[in-house]
Amino acid sequence: MTIKNGIYPVIHTPLLEDESIDFKGFDKCLGYYLDTDIHGLTILGSGGELPYFSDQEQLKIVQYTYNKVQNKKPLIIGVNAYSSAQAIEKITAYKGYSSYILLLLTPYYKSSFENYLKAIENIAQHSTSPILFYYFPQITGHYFSNQQLIKLLSIKNIIGIKDNSLHLATARTVLNKLPDTRYFSGLTLVYEHIAAHGAAGAICPIATILPMQAAAFFEDLNLNNTKEINKHRTVLKSVLPIANNLNISVSVQNSLLNILIRSPKPLIKSVTSPHANIKEALSLLGLPIHATVRSPLAPISYESKEKIAKILASIKI
Repeated sequence: MTIKNGIYPVIHTPLLEDESIDFKGFDKCLGYYLDTDIHGLTILGSGGELPYFSDQEQLKIVQYTYNKVQNKKPLIIGVNAYSSAQAIEKITAYKGYSSYILLLLTPYYKSSFENYLKAIENIAQHSTSPILFYYFPQITGHYFSNQQLIKLLSIKNIIGIKDNSLHLATARTVLNKLPDTRYFSGLTLVYEHIAAHGAAGAICPIATILPMQAAAFFEDLNLNNTKEINKHRTVLKSVLPIANNLNISVSVQNSLLNILIRSPKPLIKSVTSPHANIKEALSLLGLPIHATVRSPLAPISYESKEKIAKILASIKI
């Protein structure tokens, strides 16, 4: 089964003030994205606070989403596990609910690449759903060479990758060697640079904030509609601070991004949590949710709320 090309926003998981899951708010979020031209949905990604929910909570989220989406759009479900056995157990529990699995295997202790490869092979063999390998070295601590990534993506039932390293040389090398792999960038703005090499799209937090603009950006890129591409790019760049760092200007962040993605080696070594910022942005855009996040993720500050409101007020949505 080949996943549809396009932009897949990472659906954030709304919480009530006591940090329990707000399923009413979650329902509104799902309905909002289903009513857009976005190409598919991702739940329980890193942006959905996946590691902070129990297995039982994750299953409830999966079941609720499946009943709401009803095959209206392709659904990617995130699976975070420390072992192949844990991953297989989760994937088995999701049988019948998922279109695709986004797999992040994060060993607690360091392991050799050979052992890691065997674990991924074992998981892929036992999964009834096609798997996207989630490459997030800033979190896992596993920085793979291009040849190692090619080996991982050559495993049967591993149909593609979500690459959060945001490294253009890696993407181009892998796509040149494996042109049929479904290569999703972790950022819509980076997808622009690898679209011509056969990339499939992006699974992206910016699309969470501006789904219609991100979907239109993707379509216009594939139509080579330069005027519209430039317009959408400007709008999408304007929300970079919300998804990354509110204390650095858009122009500086864009310049840094262009340097980092073109470096000879991957240079992005860590990430911070934008969860509360993105939830606040969605609230300001009209979704009835709180900016609450699971502790110890950082809660939103009054200063951050003001900055987010100012950013959203400055763009035409």
